[in-house]
Amino acid sequence: MKLRGRRRTALQTVPIVLAVVVITVLVALTGTDSIAVHFYYVPIIYAGFIFGDFGAIVTAVAAAVACGPWMPAKLVAEGTETVRVAQTWWDIGLRTGIFYVMGIFASRVSWAIERRATQMRTLYEVSRTVSSSLRIRRVLDTIAQQAISVMDARACSIRLLDPEGVELERAASSGLSAEYWNKGPVTVADSPLDRRVLAGETVAVLDAQTDPLFQYPQAARQEGLTSVLSLPLRSRDDVLGVMRIYAHRKRRFHEDEVELLRAFANAAAIAIENAELYEESRRGYFETIRALTIAIEARDSATYSHSERVTELADELAVELGMSEAEREILRFGCILHDIGKIGIEERMMDARDTDDAAHIFYRMHPLIGRSILRPVTFAREFTPIVVHHHERWDGSGFPEGLEGEDIPLMARLVAVVDSYERAVNPTESPMPISPEEALRGIVRGAGTAYDPKMVAAFERVMRRRFEEGLDDPEPVGVGPEIDIDALIEEAINGLSLRDPADDNASAEAGEE
Repeated sequence: MKLRGRRRTALQTVPIVLAVVVITVLVALTGTDSIAVHFYYVPIIYAGFIFGDFGAIVTAVAAAVACGPWMPAKLVAEGTETVRVAQTWWDIGLRTGIFYVMGIFASRVSWAIERRATQMRTLYEVSRTVSSSLRIRRVLDTIAQQAISVMDARACSIRLLDPEGVELERAASSGLSAEYWNKGPVTVADSPLDRRVLAGETVAVLDAQTDPLFQYPQAARQEGLTSVLSLPLRSRDDVLGVMRIYAHRKRRFHEDEVELLRAFANAAAIAIENAELYEESRRGYFETIRALTIAIEARDSATYSHSERVTELADELAVELGMSEAEREILRFGCILHDIGKIGIEERMMDARDTDDAAHIFYRMHPLIGRSILRPVTFAREFTPIVVHHHERWDGSGFPEGLEGEDIPLMARLVAVVDSYERAVNPTESPMPISPEEALRGIVRGAGTAYDPKMVAAFERVMRRRFEEGLDDPEPVGVGPEIDIDALIEEAINGLSLRDPADDNASAEAGEE
């Protein structure tokens, strides 16, 4: 990389050197009073654009030296001889000054153009992020980082007004220490600065360590903060919060910088509005799906509210596995709809899950019916594998497709564990419900046969924590009649019916959820 940079610098330097040499030859032949001397502006301006102040000054000095006192002002023919007319020191000094000014001017113009281009590129990146993502945290983090870069600032923070309008809560930040953020809440009543900003002003504080507008001057001193620029985040109707830029040192922000930051603040406000609209839409989808699920489960009292319980527990397991918020959202949709295929099953066939007659085969088709129902729904494609494959088994003996091991989609493996546990412990799901502790031991026994071993290990950690916190109170093992735990867990995943354990001749019979 360094070699490539040096080569590029050399290639950019060569035309400057050649131009100065060629122009010097022309000037030597015609004198400094000729038009040829003005050609020096070309390499000087080019050097200013390419190399900045340094390149412009070096090239200007080289041109001034080349046109020094040894260069004639003009050549005059007197008879058969050519007389060299010397330059005046005034001409030399004035020309050198003009060369220097032209070089610096070109350098500053180049810097201003590059700076504006950087700002436009940054605004484009921010706009692209806002339009391509509905994850508010990601968008606001990007805006904060880009604002620091384009403003050459120390830090940036974005705070949003809470629903009560009392406190500004941190939504995104970059460049400040954890100790600074732990200084305390930013309350509107105690912050004159933020009251003005929320009223629509853009407020610049030259020194946050001494200015009474700043709510935490002591924290600013400890963090080494000085100048702060605060702008409102405006939606169409309201002010949503505050965006702040923290400078490295005392600094007066120029109007063009303020305008640029207003563009960033507007982008942040748009991102927040888009995210809120998306959240409302997503919430509407989820509530509609939830209502549909309740309607489906109302046809089968044995499974009423089962999907909601599975969704809650599956989300805990997803957190334990380190899934992202986006993955957890897909999982929640899949869990709430995992039994949607039952809407295509007649009641007499749902009753057949606990039997071995022919109708039992139709009941096993409900995951595929669920896939057919969801196929026309575009946004359902991500979670359809959960609906289809939550009855697959790790050893390949599940249904509807008999997938094995990691061929089973990850989220379907997760739901298989939670679904089995929930059916085993819930009185409305199992003819002989068992304690959470017993059900968990049965799940653990099924690792490597019915369930993904890694999924089981994570589920056990989740349930142990729940036991310790009293969220699932395990009953003492050994209370009541002896129960075949493995058979009950088998029932939970495949819908098998366990007869009265007092009946020695009873056995588990095939049937599904």
